[in-house]
Amino acid sequence: MPATEAAAGAAPPARARGRHDALDGVRGFAVLLVFCVHAAGNAAAVALGVDFERAHFAALPTAGERALFWLYASHHGVFLFFVLSGFLIGRLWWPRPALPYARFAWRRTLRIYPAFALAFVASLAFAYASGTWTPPDTARLVGNALFLNGMPGLGVVPFNIVTWSLFYEMTFYLAFPALALFAGAAGPRAGVALWSVPLAATLIAVAAGADGLVLCWALLFAGVALAVHEAPVRAFAARLPSAAVLGAYLAVTSAALLEALPPAMAIVAFGAATTLLLAKCLAPGTAVAWVFTRPALHALGRISYSFYLVHWMLVVLVARVVGGFVGALGTTGAIVAIFVAGFAVSAVVAKALWWVAERPYFIGVGRPAAPDSRA
Repeated sequence: MPATEAAAGAAPPARARGRHDALDGVRGFAVLLVFCVHAAGNAAAVALGVDFERAHFAALPTAGERALFWLYASHHGVFLFFVLSGFLIGRLWWPRPALPYARFAWRRTLRIYPAFALAFVASLAFAYASGTWTPPDTARLVGNALFLNGMPGLGVVPFNIVTWSLFYEMTFYLAFPALALFAGAAGPRAGVALWSVPLAATLIAVAAGADGLVLCWALLFAGVALAVHEAPVRAFAARLPSAAVLGAYLAVTSAALLEALPPAMAIVAFGAATTLLLAKCLAPGTAVAWVFTRPALHALGRISYSFYLVHWMLVVLVARVVGGFVGALGTTGAIVAIFVAGFAVSAVVAKALWWVAERPYFIGVGRPAAPDSRA
């Protein structure tokens, strides 16, 4: 590890609330992973005639198909968003709240809903054109508007398939401040309970038979753990080589891909590996921070929420167009076309959505783009 890396990571103030450009890069990386899930799934269906939802990595016959499946299995992009959100919101509320609860809840709503609403209208049009929705269907509309399509057991069929994650984020936004205020009243030592009790409760619930998707809450509280113990975690991460941190993240995500770890264990391991990754990102001068401050990732991170909301519909549309030219393009050409055109179209539309629906929020709160949370 370079000497400058140890110095950069060892001594930053625990409660520094300044902007870290590398976190925008983490957002960009996370949404790129999510894009790969949908691009690879559509490319496999169109170019290979393979349904990756029914496939297994080891059973695929060629290295190319395994590589494409590797990209398809990049669901940890959403998980990375959860840890990052838990950390950033935890910072706002521990050890003291940065703003009153009512203002915080209102800002979170203003942050999430405008872009969501526009993308939601687009998803309704997409569903209607695709023949998967015939209005009226009030229960489904209301359920999706409240993000209840992400709540296990309700059976609310989504319109915008990626918005399931917003259920976990919004419930966390609304409930966590109360937990933080309660823990703050109990004293500084209650910080450990602030993240460990909810995390343990989530793991116990899954062990008792709850839907595994509720492990997403565990990841949010893994981020809170980093916020509560930021100084010691950053000091510990500073002593680790960047290659070791990146290797740990790759090893955990690979083990999950190969189903080598039980889900609960994989989530805990992912939370630990990701908190170390974020700790490295918080220290300017580290190799990890350098990677995530590259201009392309940084630019994508700034529009990552809008990109997240719209990309899957656009990838599906691009794949349908490319499907008519597989014979001319060939298998590899068709796959490349879906990835390249799907990403380009998604980026353009996401930038427009960001300008219309997200930029006014940042102007209103007087902050630079993509500052404090969602990801």
